[in-house]
Amino acid sequence: MTSTATSSSAAGDIELAAISVQNPTTESVSNPFITPSTSQVFDPPTSTSTDQVVPSPSRQLTNEHEHEPEESEIINPTEALPPVDSGRKAWLFLIAATYIEILIWGLPFSIGVLHVYWTNTLFKGQGESTITLAATLQTGLSYMTVAVSGPIFTTFPRYTKTLQFVGLMMASVSMIGSAFVTKPWHLIMTIGIFYPMASATYFPCATLIFEWFHARRGFASGVMYSGTGIGGFVFPFLMQGLLGRFGYKAAMISLGIGYAITGSIALLAIKRRIPLSRYEQNSVTPRRRPRIDWSFIRRSALYLAISTIGLTSMGNFIPSLWLPSFVDEMRMTKPNGTVLIAILNAASVPGNALLGYLSDRMPLKWTVLISCLGSALSCAFLWGFGTNSGVLVSFAITFGLLGLSFTTLWTKMVGAIAKDDPVVTGLTYSIFAFMRGVGNMSSGPISDQLLKVGILKGATGAYGFHNYGILLIYTAVTILSGGVTGLMLKE
Repeated sequence: MTSTATSSSAAGDIELAAISVQNPTTESVSNPFITPSTSQVFDPPTSTSTDQVVPSPSRQLTNEHEHEPEESEIINPTEALPPVDSGRKAWLFLIAATYIEILIWGLPFSIGVLHVYWTNTLFKGQGESTITLAATLQTGLSYMTVAVSGPIFTTFPRYTKTLQFVGLMMASVSMIGSAFVTKPWHLIMTIGIFYPMASATYFPCATLIFEWFHARRGFASGVMYSGTGIGGFVFPFLMQGLLGRFGYKAAMISLGIGYAITGSIALLAIKRRIPLSRYEQNSVTPRRRPRIDWSFIRRSALYLAISTIGLTSMGNFIPSLWLPSFVDEMRMTKPNGTVLIAILNAASVPGNALLGYLSDRMPLKWTVLISCLGSALSCAFLWGFGTNSGVLVSFAITFGLLGLSFTTLWTKMVGAIAKDDPVVTGLTYSIFAFMRGVGNMSSGPISDQLLKVGILKGATGAYGFHNYGILLIYTAVTILSGGVTGLMLKE
């Protein structure tokens, strides 16, 4: 396909730029996550040995103060970059990025389990709206923090690893702090506000994948984003086991410590494919700001993608938040809410791989339509008439397969807008994350108010049960509307 060819071409361009024996132009677009390095001219080695590089006398430094480079600045151009789409470092990055995805997004996508515990056990009969707000803030602000992280990482690329560790520690502290809450509003401060800082840990994984994968970018994104589903499958059982055996306080403290230890290990493998120039790091001259090609804001694809993401996000989070409460109110135990959330998230694992695979082989608009149409119909009919375990399990599988995996398509949307411009890539991803955060965060208060509207009492199936009918219609309509705008997307 055209997108694959473009990606492959971009990969070749990056390789040539890194090892070219010609002097690169100063008009090159800078990567937002790579400090622009001082231009250097190298003649190729005269020997096949990799032990030493003999520079040509024609080597020049094209910055304001010319000087001879030190020995530590000499880089072998034949070993400058690891391969794209293959090799140990690329796969190690993908494994580590997937684990970070599991860690950061696993809890938000299984927050429904804790939502039930907070509402029915820890703070029974008090502050239900506050608890719902804390649960939706966690996911919504996490995405909005991703949007804020973009410009920060662009401005301070040398501090990427430090900022990732800071974000990870904030998530750890927030969970440990939530173990000591005594009022519902304390959850807003700990889980709702401090936990989303973990997005700083996640953001470089989502953007550096553009450096490591080109022809297989859709597949790699599907694998990485499947970490959300894996985490969403593991966390409900993990939380239920810890709560049942050790109690709430010990469970949250254990999670916080586990985050800090395992996340720190995974971050060791999150590295750039194109490293920051050692000369630039030692330079006393100011680092040039990356150039931004603002023509991307005139592309209709940007606004269609924003509309699609905003609309689908207003509905996609509803099942993760309210399905456990629905099952609990129905007194259903086989399966219970924990198992259904686990099934929902587990189904998104092959769903991410499936949508990633399809996005590499068919037009983006059709992949978006498949995702939105399938998830909206499953919500309207399977959950809508799901008053027994068999139908609800079918809903969890279908919605997880097609609905929760929608973020996999972001990579292709970003590519259609950014045209492989690394600066615009980061900006576009930040805009997408902000819109998803707005959609997710608004879905909590909206759904809480909709559950107070009883206009469908006495209707068939779930539509007439405890005011869930209007909530189901809202969810299906918002997701389907996102599919309509997505159908107008062009690559």
